[in-house]
Amino acid sequence: MDERPLQPLEDLILESLNPRAIRGLPHPLSKFAANGAVKEGPYADAILEFIKDWTCEAPESARYRAATWFLFESGRTFFVACSEAGIDAQKLRSHLKRCRD
Repeated sequence: MDERPLQPLEDLILESLNPRAIRGLPHPLSKFAANGAVKEGPYADAILEFIKDWTCEAPESARYRAATWFLFESGRTFFVACSEAGIDAQKLRSHLKRCRD
């Protein structure tokens, strides 16, 4: 029987509100990591947000159009963001194109 003291409920609730506090779960883009791991931060967050907008927003919305441009048409922006996030841009873009077609 485990007799360690329980963590206070307030601490558990505060930790649950921080998505970066969750341990053990792979990053959603980890299979596209260039060197084994995605770098958590604003670049990875932005890429995920664009993917969400591309998949969830209405095609006539500005968010969908911006996401489509970023993910499929941008020449430099996508590659810089992926590089900063530790993501293989070519691999991710190829995967997204297969999903789109």
